Amino acid sequence: MVAVNTDIPTPTSGKLMGNWGKAYTTEQVARLSPPKHTDTHKPKDHHTLFDMVSNGLHRAGFQHSEPLHYVGQGRVSTDEKAPAKFMTVMNIRHEKITDHAGGLDVNRQVFIQNSYDKSLSIQIITGIEVCICTNGMTMGQVEDEIRRKQTKNIDEDIYKIVYGGIDKMLGNFLAQDQRVKQLQNTEMTNRMADHIIMDCMRAGVINPAGVKDVWDKWDTPNYAEYKDRNAWSLANAFTERGRGRNIFGRHGANNRMLDIIDSYTSNASRPIPSDDTDVQPVYTADAMPVSADF
Repeated sequence: MVAVNTDIPTPTSGKLMGNWGKAYTTEQVARLSPPKHTDTHKPKDHHTLFDMVSNGLHRAGFQHSEPLHYVGQGRVSTDEKAPAKFMTVMNIRHEKITDHAGGLDVNRQVFIQNSYDKSLSIQIITGIEVCICTNGMTMGQVEDEIRRKQTKNIDEDIYKIVYGGIDKMLGNFLAQDQRVKQLQNTEMTNRMADHIIMDCMRAGVINPAGVKDVWDKWDTPNYAEYKDRNAWSLANAFTERGRGRNIFGRHGANNRMLDIIDSYTSNASRPIPSDDTDVQPVYTADAMPVSADF
């Protein structure tokens, strides 16, 4: 593992994490062996996967913080629950990307997703954490190919999946910067926000109890940076609501929320201003289950 003196991602408090999982150290994760392989299911040891990503990031010119590991329960080989779902979060840096997006200080983050119970495919996901409020937002996988179910050919493909995905990561971060600017430049009215929040509830992004909470965070923002009436401020009302909740469902929920915002603002078909790059945005919805308590 190659780590630098970069702030570790903001941990989720045990009280907020509830029953879905808890934080583990790297040493604890290393002791969690995958179940016995079968002809059709060959789960990848999560500690080995983490080491591969860490080394790949270093080779590609990235530096990363010490990791923050989250482990959730599942049924691996018996009816009894055991550690089975994994999400590793690291803050990362690269000389070609800044620690700013849309005029805000941010942490660039990479997420490594894995499971031993077939519930989650291997994914490498990129995102940002806004420093003023530790709101986290994921905006898509590195590429569709990075998603990989752990079937019989996983060992043949894993190096291409990890290292090929990391090679495309820099472009993904540049695209996310443009995505933030696009959301900031998209006007949002109270009427539109009301419809979007209700549609997100119907789509399972938030539960009914979350409707008023998101509306209140939109209507009376807790931070001056979100007082502008634009799509970025509304998106952060959702991510502030989701802070500390199920990290395994964050990516799917964020993408569904952004897709619904796009459906009201026509951003889905609107090209992003290229500035000094022609990288296009990545906001592909995935099949990852959405947490009911987001």
